[in-house]
Amino acid sequence: MRKGIFILMILVVFLSGFKNEVTAFDFSFYTYDGKKYSLSNFRNKFLLINFFTSYCQPCILELKVLKQINERCGDKNMQIISFMIDKEGIPLLSKIVSSRGLNYLIGLADSQVLKNFPDLSTTPTTYLIDKTGQRLEKLVGYKNYNGFLEILNKYQICKN
Repeated sequence: MRKGIFILMILVVFLSGFKNEVTAFDFSFYTYDGKKYSLSNFRNKFLLINFFTSYCQPCILELKVLKQINERCGDKNMQIISFMIDKEGIPLLSKIVSSRGLNYLIGLADSQVLKNFPDLSTTPTTYLIDKTGQRLEKLVGYKNYNGFLEILNKYQICKN
């Protein structure tokens, strides 16, 4: 009996060393206009977390697509947040937001934000997070309107 418990304890310790790639997380961030938010502000909502750079043309095009998605699907069920990751583009950020009429949260990706996405390697990249903070999808590269709708419909987030 003791030997069985000992083996079970070793197995638990061994398995706890493996991290599930899909983990709940929380962090705080600032929007381009200085407002502070935390992901915990959006509990019980799906999140589309998008990363872009000011010099990436597909990123800039995708921001407008996300605006359209927000107009169609943004409600009490989903929040879109885009993060600019290039510090050189900070002076351009308010112009990017206003010239495209972006109607959702646009933040600055500081080190606290980026450490939560260690697999981020290119822009644009968008993560779909469920209501409990678990990652559902990682979307690398530009997605058009129908591409986003397809993913959102897969999880019954945005109704046609």
